[in-house]
Amino acid sequence: MQKNKFTKVFVIGSGIAFLASSGMGISSMIGGSIDRPAQNQNAAQSQNAQLQAEEKGFVTVLKREPNNQTALRGLIEIRMQRDDAPGTKAALEQLVKLNPTNQQYKEFLAALNKQMAEPKKVGTLKPTEPTQPTQPSK
Repeated sequence: MQKNKFTKVFVIGSGIAFLASSGMGISSMIGGSIDRPAQNQNAAQSQNAQLQAEEKGFVTVLKREPNNQTALRGLIEIRMQRDDAPGTKAALEQLVKLNPTNQQYKEFLAALNKQMAEPKKVGTLKPTEPTQPTQPSK
């Protein structure tokens, strides 16, 4: 009889321990998913700050050495990552001036100019004709 009672207590205790550990796992999983968007936003802000710092460094070098092609290429890369088409174009034009025979730079500049010239498509809505107000019936 005492062995049977010990078995019941052991089974009940094991069940409670299992439920508690499962609950802890589920709660940490839910809590982790709530914190994740904030972490992603912080990572994006950190990456943007790093890109800004790198861009500032390349600009500083170019102020001292305006014909530094390594700094120009780095600046182009950073501005492309930041989706700064006008800034990319300005640096690329300077690079083309320094390397007028480099066909690759010219093709890239032409592609960038074409991309900038295309209107951005925001949707498929078409303007409609204004409607005439209806006259109230007498």
